[in-house]
Amino acid sequence: MRDDYKEFPKDEKFVASFVSRDIYNMRSRNFILSHLENYGNKASIIVENYTIEHIMPQNNNLSSEWQQMLGASWREVQKVYLHTIGNLTLTAYNSEMSDHPFLVKMNMEGGFKESALRLNAYVVKQNEWNEQRIKERALLLAEKAKQIWEYPTLTASELAPYQTSEKITEKYSLESYDTNVFTKTLFSVLDRRILNLSPDVKREFKKLYVAYKLDTNFVDIVFQKQKLRISVNMKFSDVLDPNGICRDITNLGRWGNGDVELYMEHTSDVDQIMEIIEQSYRIQIDE
Repeated sequence: MRDDYKEFPKDEKFVASFVSRDIYNMRSRNFILSHLENYGNKASIIVENYTIEHIMPQNNNLSSEWQQMLGASWREVQKVYLHTIGNLTLTAYNSEMSDHPFLVKMNMEGGFKESALRLNAYVVKQNEWNEQRIKERALLLAEKAKQIWEYPTLTASELAPYQTSEKITEKYSLESYDTNVFTKTLFSVLDRRILNLSPDVKREFKKLYVAYKLDTNFVDIVFQKQKLRISVNMKFSDVLDPNGICRDITNLGRWGNGDVELYMEHTSDVDQIMEIIEQSYRIQIDE
């Protein structure tokens, strides 16, 4: 990990990130779940002997039982919370549980009620599974995580290299750029798709471009007269570009980050462009 990623966040910031982060797609997900299960447990388990279970299923076409339990905004609930810690657990019966309703998963042979895992201690007490339950469980697990990864007791000088400081900077907005109705429309379409990748994605209006980041920028957008220039923070040799829309700008000197450049000239370009952007986003998740 690069030095500029190192930070000891205070508990409030740690909890906010822990409960909202896409844990399922992180490379360290087994590490996290193992520590949550085994912390203070003399009879520790081997996580690799289990599979990760989404309590609320991944299926885009949820059953009527799940839709009713999650409520009218079930699609949004699924999109926001699916891969977060509050909805993830471990089981040896993943294939048997499948997309079954919550109470079926609870009471089936090998279901949650028969689980001795500490990760399921909250789950087995529930009669329903919805946004409120996911958030409650996430906060309980976050409290345990605070004990496992305790904020260090160090002097101010020892902590200084790992703390971020708030810089007083000039504030920019969409109105800071030279735009027109057409480029604003292009931006609106692409901006919405990028922000929908995860609640953890942060958008920052810089002096010369718009940046999207997790720990650091994974894509930047520059407004031009009739199109958007997009810089993707990847090595050109690593990008998978089946449609041939990317350009190698290594060492060319552009506003933005990365060696991959492409353009958006029509709203219909957005799907191909997002295929490239998501590659850079996934790299950051795995770091």
